[in-house]
Amino acid sequence: MTMLNERGEGLSLNQTLANQTARQCKKMGMSVTQLALASAIEVERLHSIMDGNAKEITLREMAGLALGLGTSLSVLLGDS
Repeated sequence: MTMLNERGEGLSLNQTLANQTARQCKKMGMSVTQLALASAIEVERLHSIMDGNAKEITLREMAGLALGLGTSLSVLLGDS
């Protein structure tokens, strides 16, 4: 699936999730290690997701990220 960024450019769903997760981490002042604990995702897997390199991101992982960041899944998917 492809989503459009602010400039109308196409981004993959994984890259959108990576960008929004990084943005929310920065906004919350949260480290990757803190997010890993809060989302119940292993640090290595979380790095893969945040680098945009993860394959087959699960709904449980996306929900964990949203919960750990205190935001909605729609925000993480770029529908803010």
